[in-house]
Amino acid sequence: MPSLAPLSAVAAAPALHGPGVWRATELAGGAGPTVPTGHAVLDAALPGGGWPVGALVELLQAQPGQGEWRLLLPALMVDRAGGPGGAQVLVGAPHAPFLPGLVAQGLQTTRLLQVRADAPAARVWACEQALRCAGVSAVLAWLPQVRPEQLRRLQMAAQAHRKLLFVMRPLAAQHEASPAALRLQVQEQGPPDDDALVLHILKRRGPPLAAPLRLPARPARLQALLTASRHQAGRRRAVADAMLTRPVVPAAPLVAVPVGGAVPATLPAGATARPVAV
Repeated sequence: MPSLAPLSAVAAAPALHGPGVWRATELAGGAGPTVPTGHAVLDAALPGGGWPVGALVELLQAQPGQGEWRLLLPALMVDRAGGPGGAQVLVGAPHAPFLPGLVAQGLQTTRLLQVRADAPAARVWACEQALRCAGVSAVLAWLPQVRPEQLRRLQMAAQAHRKLLFVMRPLAAQHEASPAALRLQVQEQGPPDDDALVLHILKRRGPPLAAPLRLPARPARLQALLTASRHQAGRRRAVADAMLTRPVVPAAPLVAVPVGGAVPATLPAGATARPVAV
């Protein structure tokens, strides 16, 4: 009958302290290829320093369409160094993407393919087919209703074909088990902090995050333009307010006299004489 060693002896075994052993108190590294998120603060908090390629990433939101494009857009740039190439497939998007805005940010929208499907099973099937396509680099799927076994199939397909896979789900799904390698809660801040995204990392290969991450929701260049525009608008409002509060001096009354005629000896207080032709 085999003997059982105490846990302290197992933990102290030399074989468990090699460079290839991951400890739960440390952020995992070298688990597979990653793509930089484009957000330095987020990269520093993710295993491998970016979005995992060949793994399921879940983004949980109170409402769909709140911040996922702002969060994912840098990684979807097909022309950026180190970024993925190929098509990006949108499955079940709640709203049509605003193409002029995406173009202004640098995304080649000709690579975007949109799949419309209402039934949950049809959306999952479309995701699986897209992940198998050689010309696809990323799949973005909005799956408000999906079963755990369907998520496992998507995770296996992403892993087998080495694709980026982002699944947007309701916030209530955080209490459900998931095969996702990474789960984040995405929250858009309202006024006066509407230029920020707050991310809660619910699941990662590493220790729990002590505090949520706060990311600027707009690129630095666009944020600088908006800030300058707000300052300019504030100056215009200040000038307009000063004009409104300035006391109004009534104009001096005019007294008309014929050209060449004599100016009256007495004029009303503050009045001036102006010659007119008769």
